[in-house]
Amino acid sequence: MTPVLFGYIILLSIAWVFIVLNNFISLRKRKITPRANKGRDVVLLMVPCKGHDIDLERNLRSAINQDYRNFRPIAIVESERDAAFPAIKRSGIEYIIADYKCTKCSGKVRNLCSAISRFPEYELLCIMDSDVNAPRWWLSRLVAAMDQHTGIATSYPIFNPIGGFGSYMKHVWGFNGFSLMENSRTRFGWGGSLLFRRKLLRGDGMKRFENSISDDIALTALCKANRMKIAYVPDAAPIVDCSDTFSEFIEWSNRQTALAVYGNRKLRAYGLVAYGAQTLLLVSGIFMALFYSPVFLLFLVPFVIGLTKALRRSHKSWLSVGASYALINFIYLYNLANTFFMHSIVWRGRRYSLS
Repeated sequence: MTPVLFGYIILLSIAWVFIVLNNFISLRKRKITPRANKGRDVVLLMVPCKGHDIDLERNLRSAINQDYRNFRPIAIVESERDAAFPAIKRSGIEYIIADYKCTKCSGKVRNLCSAISRFPEYELLCIMDSDVNAPRWWLSRLVAAMDQHTGIATSYPIFNPIGGFGSYMKHVWGFNGFSLMENSRTRFGWGGSLLFRRKLLRGDGMKRFENSISDDIALTALCKANRMKIAYVPDAAPIVDCSDTFSEFIEWSNRQTALAVYGNRKLRAYGLVAYGAQTLLLVSGIFMALFYSPVFLLFLVPFVIGLTKALRRSHKSWLSVGASYALINFIYLYNLANTFFMHSIVWRGRRYSLS
């Protein structure tokens, strides 16, 4: 064995130990139970709409039909000529036309600012994306997680594949979000399912929020600036149906990764190291087992653990999930590498600068 090969094996062994231990460390999760004063806190539930999402009317009805006792659901749309408007009318949800004046904000942030400024009496504000189908207990569980030290309560969606291979890739890609949420150091507020306190917008908070292109990145930063906690509520996970083709999935995942790095530059270095190590172990384990010794199949253990976790999280076809998972680390690396060259994103038909 040459010194170079020996050094390479040592490097792979260190990566193997780190990834296996990281997979087996069980993070303590606080069980969320409804508080005794359930319904006392009044919530403004905001659903920004643009275009026609899959089952939009069903999603809007899920916002209306929450079992929380004291909330006001409201849809926000830019114009009655928007493609989302017929579904808004059929669902019976209250709606307003966005009228907030901001120049650097995204369409979604403008919609949210319109509702936030029009209804100043609400101290608890909740965001639900229009492509989200929320279970009846969703809002109750988010409110239950809000103690006096918590600024944001959030959950992460299950991407439900209803199309071809691209939709299964998106389904598996989303599992990374669960891993990030479970660790308090990498946790963030996901803007499709996010309850927050108005106090985050006090001082220069509203100005920072209205000048952002991403609502969740801005609110996560404001929560940290106010030294408040972000509560992750896994049992409030909503469903997002997806029918993406493979090219649509790549475009979506590149945009999501670019936004994440835009909000926290450290994520790129962390991701390149973490996913690079897992990819290296997978490729090296197969190659070295074929050409040197079957003992190097041990380097595939992290892949097997990750695949097992993915199959346990998913109730879909094990063959489609397994095939998607075999590619997912390569996709993560591709997404992260793309962030070096992406200076803008296209989101809901508009282009936004990431400078």
